[in-house]
Amino acid sequence: MSATATTIQSTTRARAEALVAELTDNGDLDSLVHLARMIGSAQDALTDDMIGRLAGIAGGGIDMLDRVNRSGVVKALPAIAQMVDNGDLERITHLARLIGSAEDALTDDMVGRLAGIAGGGLDMLDRVNRSGVVKALPAIAQMVDNGDLERITHLARLIGSAEDALTDDMIGRRAHLASEGLSLFDRVTRSDGFMGMLQILERPDVQEAFTAFLEAVCIARTEAKEAAPSVGGLGPMLKLARDPQTQDAMRFMVSMASHLKR
Repeated sequence: MSATATTIQSTTRARAEALVAELTDNGDLDSLVHLARMIGSAQDALTDDMIGRLAGIAGGGIDMLDRVNRSGVVKALPAIAQMVDNGDLERITHLARLIGSAEDALTDDMVGRLAGIAGGGLDMLDRVNRSGVVKALPAIAQMVDNGDLERITHLARLIGSAEDALTDDMIGRRAHLASEGLSLFDRVTRSDGFMGMLQILERPDVQEAFTAFLEAVCIARTEAKEAAPSVGGLGPMLKLARDPQTQDAMRFMVSMASHLKR
């Protein structure tokens, strides 16, 4: 046992001597000596109060490093380094300064109004989102493209101008007219005779007869204006009675009268 211990001590002493020789050769031993002297001088110069403050600073720094290490902020260092490289961190700093300056310039009344505006805007966005108006955006975009939205705007302005120009008396008369028109329309739609007349007017032969009647009335009116005045007397009447067209017209009237009696 004593031989083994002696061997270990000899080996350890040889390593220590070799290490001291290496430190001496490269000048590290002198550096360590100077460092020890500097630390000793600092210890001699420091008062108890300074030592307490330095201990507090060192304790706070170690605590901060521990909290930073536990918070995982190390993972954000690559992103922060990239922001420093491309200048985004500087822009964020300027933005923070701008916001700080704005906060200093705002009064309590201005802050209250801005908060009210922000609250109203968020409420409006929530109501728009819940109303489903997003589904109408494609149709609105199409109306903007083809100009229909502008036409609707002009129409709304026209209606607004008309409302501004109308007096109470005019509004009352138009409301009465609209009421009477709706009443008349209701009576017409409930009348079986009127609906039957509409069904008759939808027939092609009735439409042709009505067109021919109107054309005949127009032609006869034109011929009556251009013809000379009648001289009167029995002779012209007999001459008119002998006219074949007069007989055809009388036959047509008799046929129509007979059908009306049925």
